Amino acid sequence: MTDRKALVDPNETPEDVATLYSWANLHGAKYRDFSASRAQTRENARQRVQDAIEAERRRVREDAEALKVAEALRATEAARAAEADRQAEIVAKENALKAEQQAAQQAAQQRAWQQSRPESSPVAAPAYAASAPPPAYYPAPAPQYPAYSQPQAYMPAMSQVSFAPMREENFLQTRTPWTPTDPRESVARPAWLAAGRGEMASQPVPQAPEDTLQGSRDRLTSRWFALKGVFAGGVAAVESAPAPAASRAPVLAVFSLAGGVGKTSLVATLGRALSARGERVLLVDTAAFGLLPFFFGARDQRPGVLRTFNPPGASGDAPIQTLTVDPETLGPETAPQEVLTQEISRNARGASRIIVDLATASGATTRRVLRMAPTVLVPVIPDMSSVVSVSSIDAFFQRNVSGSGQPVLPFYVLNQFDPSVPLHLDVREVLREQLGDRLLPFALRRTPAVSEALAEGMTVVDYAPNSTVAEDFGSLASWVKSLAAPATTGYRGVRWSER
Repeated sequence: MTDRKALVDPNETPEDVATLYSWANLHGAKYRDFSASRAQTRENARQRVQDAIEAERRRVREDAEALKVAEALRATEAARAAEADRQAEIVAKENALKAEQQAAQQAAQQRAWQQSRPESSPVAAPAYAASAPPPAYYPAPAPQYPAYSQPQAYMPAMSQVSFAPMREENFLQTRTPWTPTDPRESVARPAWLAAGRGEMASQPVPQAPEDTLQGSRDRLTSRWFALKGVFAGGVAAVESAPAPAASRAPVLAVFSLAGGVGKTSLVATLGRALSARGERVLLVDTAAFGLLPFFFGARDQRPGVLRTFNPPGASGDAPIQTLTVDPETLGPETAPQEVLTQEISRNARGASRIIVDLATASGATTRRVLRMAPTVLVPVIPDMSSVVSVSSIDAFFQRNVSGSGQPVLPFYVLNQFDPSVPLHLDVREVLREQLGDRLLPFALRRTPAVSEALAEGMTVVDYAPNSTVAEDFGSLASWVKSLAAPATTGYRGVRWSER
């Protein structure tokens, strides 16, 4: 018979508790060591399950946030489209009403003219022939003009008109296309000829000026530019081109109550994004030695100098201008002539938009810029200080009105936002409850590429054009353009010149 104990391996760990204690004593081990190992294993398994649950909750929360942002964007676009349709409908109704009123006025004037016009009275001269000398551009009549009265077939009612001695006024009277040849004809006349017809008949006809060749030449050369060149001959003198008529450039002021929120990098990158959309932007830095020019490849600081930075030759983007204003040279805030706004306006000629980087927590500089009635944008970072400072910022702008006399309601944008951080998500929800629509529906995400771009002397739009933060600044540029259209420059009524 085989011994049972001989079949058991002496080195194998027994499963029975009593036998385990005996085995541990024989081998110099302790049972609690095995219990601790199993507890650690169970804790690791529980921790892995807990991490998986947290990851799933975070993913669900991020999906819900993305869905909310998409719904907010769709709602904004729908509201904008509805507003555009409403404005178009209002304009169409106003145009239709104006057209009806003009048609009714013209019909009433035509009926009044037909009722007051006698059947046998001679044709009255038009307004410009009865109340003023003939136009300067019309040539003087020649002695052979009476020959035009010979073709009787074209003027059957000419025999009813008693001709005075032939003068230029009478010749213009028979040539006007608005005068009917037969008094019995019902010919539609424009309103400006029918109005006040009774008074025109009683006015004396002024004598025509003495018609000489030199007089006609003087009249022609004093009025028409091209005809002047015919008589003068040679090459015309070069004229200075008049300044084009430009609309006022909209102003965007970027404000912060504390440093470190990325205000200057936001101004530079936003200007670069607008430049890519064809806008000629003027960036104004109200700190004496700010970093704004370094985002465009500058190597030094030049306060008070207007600097122009051009894109690479192959680029179709618009140039960017920067201006650094030293606040120490602005003088007292209560001065009758505001130096800061005058300096900005003087250097903003040709700019389609102005973006001002306000000095941090500078109330005096901000009040000066508010005289230009700007739109105020406040970048905030997702932390507790931003939540606390929102009420202070709103209170400051309620006490200081803009140049139009209205209180300023600043807009806010989250900067350096990380959607994977729960605190950032919670701060965004709190700011949405505080600000409502004044918190922009998108955020500028956190990335080290912004600091790396400044070290390379460029904005993140050029340093990492395919990054997520470059897309965020594209959304911010689109929002700025939708809020206020850029200034346009027109050249209507300006002659071309040969260079």
